[in-house]
Amino acid sequence: MNEDLIVAPSIGGSYIYTANTAAAFLKKKVYPYLPAPPPRFVEFKTYTPEEALNLDLNEQCRKITGLYDDFVKDRKFDAILFGAPNGGIVNLAIAMGIPYLCSQFRVPVMIESRSVSRDNLEPYAKVVKLLGKRWTVRHPWSSVCCLVDPVHDRMDLGVYAHVRSKFIEVPPVYKEFIQRHLKPGGTLIFVNVTHPWIKYRLGDHTYLQVGGLGEIAPKEYLKGSERLNQFLAVEGTDHQGGWNLPNHELVRRPESEWGVEPELKEAVLQYCKQKGYDLLYLEHSHPAGFNILAAHAMHLKHTTDGGKCGGYLINVFWALCPTLALRARLLGCWSTFTDKASLKILEQQLRRLTKDFPDVPKKAILGYYWSHPGAKVLDVVPPSGWLKMLSRYIPPKEIRIPAIPDLENTTHDIFKYEDELYEESEKYAGQESSYNVTIEDLKSLPALRAA
Repeated sequence: MNEDLIVAPSIGGSYIYTANTAAAFLKKKVYPYLPAPPPRFVEFKTYTPEEALNLDLNEQCRKITGLYDDFVKDRKFDAILFGAPNGGIVNLAIAMGIPYLCSQFRVPVMIESRSVSRDNLEPYAKVVKLLGKRWTVRHPWSSVCCLVDPVHDRMDLGVYAHVRSKFIEVPPVYKEFIQRHLKPGGTLIFVNVTHPWIKYRLGDHTYLQVGGLGEIAPKEYLKGSERLNQFLAVEGTDHQGGWNLPNHELVRRPESEWGVEPELKEAVLQYCKQKGYDLLYLEHSHPAGFNILAAHAMHLKHTTDGGKCGGYLINVFWALCPTLALRARLLGCWSTFTDKASLKILEQQLRRLTKDFPDVPKKAILGYYWSHPGAKVLDVVPPSGWLKMLSRYIPPKEIRIPAIPDLENTTHDIFKYEDELYEESEKYAGQESSYNVTIEDLKSLPALRAA
């Protein structure tokens, strides 16, 4: 394995945001899957239900905190970030030079669906109920939620389930890490995303969510629509009328992939009171809502030593490469996915940032993540659409789109993006600012009030 590389272990999802934070501090790059490299295109680890039942979730937490071992050794920090998985918060963490721990992780679990339609939710519900009964008893700090997105994750449908351990208390392993590396009286910055969704309750602290963040509303996933029926017909299935579990209660909860369990907010407050830590809440209804604050913090880091920003790094989903953002002094602006709604939000934010920072060169790098090509008929926007939006604010000749040979294609080599940007970051080695944004700096930023 290359010394300049961090690769996800056999857990995924929000792990990537912690991994990217650690990678920036250690001047490395991140690949989201094992094994890597080679081969270039790989399959990541999926668990059988039996394997997943016997997982030690504390050990999974230890793998995550272990990413920081080389960075935090013999160190204590004035602040630590904890909460929602978020690309904007990665940028805030590297601006402050502090660890960032996410309040959930994903476990891909195989499902048995050969006897029914791949659009049938019952095989998912069966697996999630089993895991919920085991995990929530063994690990009372965790709830369990499965996200089934039959549009954007259609390539996974009927193959495996995206099951998440979502924290309702601070896990013991995270408490150990915080107490070892947060200074007495230091600040725990809690990142809370409250974006609502309608979910099925399958048991105690056990849920199943249909659909993912984008331009398709939760109720449309459940009830179906003409455009979803047309999409399904193109996909070659006769399934119609949405996706539902009629014998289970629907409840309103924060969205599974990006949100935070509501119980965790009070648990963090009580933990900080018990340990004597200051608590700073960062809360927003949408996961992309922290971008403005993070960009202002990054600008402060890049310029306090008299340096200048080099442009913008536009990130989508997991396509981050914060090592380049640090070394080349770029302002990051992150989007949850490649859909129309995410594109609209990012345009609003980019418009504001170009006004807030007239000193930043009108240059940009776009990190476009892989997405299911069939979803283009619904809400996914190919790279050409993102380029068109960026061109309204930045001259087209100053926009780079690494690793995208076809601007109309939504699939590409996700490793090549990391390779190209990391290689470019080597040109800027040693040019990053040594200044770290402080808690006092953060509290003084006007953008904090919007977070």
